[in-house]
Amino acid sequence: MTALKRNIWTLFWLVYGGGLVLLIVLVSSSWHATVEQYERHHETRVEFFAQSVASILGTQELVLDVIGRELLRRSEFPVEPLALPLLDSAMESSPSLAGLGLARPNGQLIALSSNIILDQLPNLMESEYTRPSFQLALTEDKMVLGRTYFFEPLGEWIIPVRKALRNDAGDVLAVMTAGIRIEGKKGIFSSDRPDDESLMLFRERDGYLQFLSREDVGPEVYSTIRRPDEQIRSDTERLERESGKSIEAIKRDGNTVIYYSERDSGSYLGAAVYDSRFELWVISESGMAAVLREFFKQLAIFVGLFLLVSGLLYYLFSLIDRVEKKRRDELFHQSRHDDLTGLMNRVGLIDEIHARIDARTPFCIVLVDIDNFRGINDRFGQDFGDRVLADWSRCLWQAAGEEAVVASLGGDEFAVVTGISDEQQVYEYCQSLLSETGQRVLNGALGMQIGASIGAAIFPANGDSFSSIVRSAHLALHKAKKNRNDVCLFQSDIETRYLRRVHIEQRLRGALEPHLITMAYQAQVDAEGRVVGMEALARWYDDELGYVPPDEFVSVAEASGLMVQLGNYVLDRSLEDFSGLPRHKAFPLELSVNISVLQFMQPGFAETVLEKLHHHHVAPNELTLEITETMFMSRQSKILPVLNQLRESGIRLSMDDFGTGYSSLSLLRSLPIDELKVDKIFVDNINEDKQARKMVESIIAIARNHEMELVAEGVEHKEQADTLIAIGCQRFQGFYFSRPVPIDEVRELLTAAVE
Repeated sequence: MTALKRNIWTLFWLVYGGGLVLLIVLVSSSWHATVEQYERHHETRVEFFAQSVASILGTQELVLDVIGRELLRRSEFPVEPLALPLLDSAMESSPSLAGLGLARPNGQLIALSSNIILDQLPNLMESEYTRPSFQLALTEDKMVLGRTYFFEPLGEWIIPVRKALRNDAGDVLAVMTAGIRIEGKKGIFSSDRPDDESLMLFRERDGYLQFLSREDVGPEVYSTIRRPDEQIRSDTERLERESGKSIEAIKRDGNTVIYYSERDSGSYLGAAVYDSRFELWVISESGMAAVLREFFKQLAIFVGLFLLVSGLLYYLFSLIDRVEKKRRDELFHQSRHDDLTGLMNRVGLIDEIHARIDARTPFCIVLVDIDNFRGINDRFGQDFGDRVLADWSRCLWQAAGEEAVVASLGGDEFAVVTGISDEQQVYEYCQSLLSETGQRVLNGALGMQIGASIGAAIFPANGDSFSSIVRSAHLALHKAKKNRNDVCLFQSDIETRYLRRVHIEQRLRGALEPHLITMAYQAQVDAEGRVVGMEALARWYDDELGYVPPDEFVSVAEASGLMVQLGNYVLDRSLEDFSGLPRHKAFPLELSVNISVLQFMQPGFAETVLEKLHHHHVAPNELTLEITETMFMSRQSKILPVLNQLRESGIRLSMDDFGTGYSSLSLLRSLPIDELKVDKIFVDNINEDKQARKMVESIIAIARNHEMELVAEGVEHKEQADTLIAIGCQRFQGFYFSRPVPIDEVRELLTAAVE
């Protein structure tokens, strides 16, 4: 049961573990997919932005080149700064331009668009923001980008672009300059972008930030943010490591590079591409926090699904476990309870007793056995017997009390375990249990009067282990069953007698084969004192037990299944001894042998007796088989055919202990009896008790009327013999005439009589 439960939850944890592994795989895959998605996003974004930057700047270069050539063609180079309509026209065609101008090689602006305040014009060679790019423009044929700065005559932040105008000889005549607007709706790079993403332009030459798309950062950063040399080296190494190329190869190829960056402000993921034409690093990046947010959204879905599925699985397995537990409980209950009575069965009782013994808690065990329950089954049938058992068990449970444990041990035997341990209280409890249960059954639906026998033992006084306390209770019950409807508490002498019976049984099993049981014979004489017969009597003297009385070892043999073997042994030895005795034709001799009912019940008993007679050369009419009256009464229908078969073969039949039963007269009418033996209890008091004498006279009259012989047993005094002869008895047996003696003494006695 426990293994099954463990297997169910082991399976659950295996499934749960498998799901957890799958979740980890999915989470890992999701993380890599999310990171890869952001990598591809920034890669695409930076490539698109780089193309836009290159296109815009290329367009501006073309504008500067066209306007400059037109100004050279017109040779319109004023001496003092002057607004030119041509420049205004160019501005109208390119809204992203914040302003246009023409400067002398010395940095002095001489021609401007009309939106520039003339009295605030700076000299481009004198400002730290404009000098480097202006000087570079004088040496380059291509357009040069200047550092992003705030141009006061326009009141805007601009990206300056400059291109030198040369004559045919290559001398610089003037420098076209323009400011690209980066803020507002007309800003050249303006677009709707997520707050957590940035597009950046970094100048390769000096490391200054050219453009930043972050709305939460003001344009002041353009004048302050410059990548330190240490960061430039670190970024360069990272790009080289992650791309597997040198920085020169990256710049030369113009391929996009994915990078991860750790800065004071946090962790970042981005993509970078180098524009060699304008010497710009184009960068798209976002904080890893954005990646984590996207990942956690998917993680929440996976975890939610995992928890939901896990919850459903847990509910399913819990449901299975509850069903299994209910089934296990039912099986456990069935394994420890009797189906018919609903009481605890033997297994449950064993567990209960062991638990009390382990706890060293005093208690008593009461064994209850219904008297003559077999008679109820035989008379009314097994179905009715089951109803009786069910009703009896219910009444016993009610009478036992709530604190007692009641169990059915199978058949008609029950057990009650209670915490009562005082001997007197236990006895009173058992008496109450017996009377109250019987009364409840009598007043119940069946209305039957049923008796029972009770045996009880107390722990630890009558046994300190399971086997010993149960054995003590069984021994007490065995004694109670002898009296019927009785209560017996275990006493030490019960165990002593029991152990002696066990010892006798063990020794008896080994006494038959080596002929340790000997035979003695008591003579039967007639009124003239002649020996007319003898009764075979078994005697046993054991080396360990000493002399064992016949009634003791015979009862043990009957209870242990040795009676048939013992009976056959006695019959064989008796016939063997009898066959060697001298005979006198005028006075025939008879052998009387006691036969147990168990022998009669054996198949082929009559044939066995006849075979033994033939083997020992003894005539059937010389053998008398003695059977007790009680055996006739209890098994008449089965024994009668055997008796008739023996009688027809010439064997004489004798009813022993006649007069002690309850149906003797009715039996005489149907049984083939040749002889009656008057029990010793009537002979003992024949001279003192008139009733005993009258009983013997009646028995003699019965025998005479039914043409039966009569033998008076237990004649020990001459007065008893004289009285018996006077009232008509002709055959006697007892110590007065002869004690039981070995066969040799019988032989001597008969030899003397024959001579």
